[in-house]
Amino acid sequence: MTTKPPTRAGNPFAAIDLPDGSDPVSKGIVRGFDRRDGTVTVEVAIDGLGDGLAERIVEQIRGAALALPETRRVRVLPARHEDKDVELPAVDHVIAVASAKGGVGKTTVSVALARTLSARGYDVGLFDADIYGPNVPHLLPEVEGPVLTNGHGQPVPLEGDEGLQVLSPGVVGGDPPTARRGAIAYGAVENLLGQGAWDQRDVLIVDMPAGSDDVVGAALEHVPVDGAVFVTTPFDASVDDTRRTIELFDERGVTPAAGVVNMSGFECECCGTQNTLFEGSVDLDVPVVHELPFDRSLQRNPGGRREYEAFDALTETVGAFVDEVLDDVPDDALDLRGLPLESQVRQLSDELGTVTAGTRVRAVVEDPTGVCDVLRRDVGDVLAAADRSQLGTTGAMIELRRG
Repeated sequence: MTTKPPTRAGNPFAAIDLPDGSDPVSKGIVRGFDRRDGTVTVEVAIDGLGDGLAERIVEQIRGAALALPETRRVRVLPARHEDKDVELPAVDHVIAVASAKGGVGKTTVSVALARTLSARGYDVGLFDADIYGPNVPHLLPEVEGPVLTNGHGQPVPLEGDEGLQVLSPGVVGGDPPTARRGAIAYGAVENLLGQGAWDQRDVLIVDMPAGSDDVVGAALEHVPVDGAVFVTTPFDASVDDTRRTIELFDERGVTPAAGVVNMSGFECECCGTQNTLFEGSVDLDVPVVHELPFDRSLQRNPGGRREYEAFDALTETVGAFVDEVLDDVPDDALDLRGLPLESQVRQLSDELGTVTAGTRVRAVVEDPTGVCDVLRRDVGDVLAAADRSQLGTTGAMIELRRG
């Protein structure tokens, strides 16, 4: 984006009236726009608005853009983190490990995932966001504080095995007070995370605290979280809480990478019999669910060399998510994920209408079948072919050709 609209003055989208009496600029929905060679591109943030309202606002923005002089084409695209207050210029992708339920093993999974990704050649950072009970240092005894600052006053991450970098409130000035709440608690996390002097990292794993408000809600609002791994035990109350966590992250536009059912069973140390701890299967609305056993060695040394195998499948999933879902959107493809289906179809219809016969239009969407079905219904006369290929775990590339 070359133009950002911080105020209403002179902004073509400030005259749009929203149902609550505000406008898309002051509301922060229009995050940026660009006018170039007859094309107006507008970035919008519509997470959590609901498809009906979001679609209506997108069409109003499209109409306002079309009304601008010399406009031949309009592109309305979902914003990608440009609005986040916490800037992490050295970090390519942020993956949260989360659950509203405490004691399910979030820290164990966070540490193991960070260590195993590092062992596979990724440059990884691990941030402990649990201001109330920072346990990462307990599972990484090789990471010893205190945290020092560089010449710019930035906290310098501690070094772990395999090049892993770690920051935790638990190694900054001793144990932090647990009475912090709300903005004060989140502020302590933001200062440490956002000001950290991270080296260039492919991925940053964030060990989230339990719950769904205070630090968690603020982090989702201010930190550019790209994806999440959700952790639960098979106990029904834990599963219910984790489902609510998934819904919260979905409302904030965070893509699920995987789910983990921790302590799903155990092997008897005496006879080797496999035992289940809870009855029934676990159903989570995520692309893939991995099961981890109850194993004392995993609790003592998650992600250690002898424990890699237990986390191999999860590491494969998250690695593929980072490589395929977050990195593999081609430069010539429109990333429409996050827009309502009808808005995706409208955008692709416009693109097809502005190209010559035989020309290809490429886009990434969540539901290629739904998009292609509606396109055939609406503009079947110009759509010659629609090919698709899976893109990681949360989307697909569709290639449309005009007849």
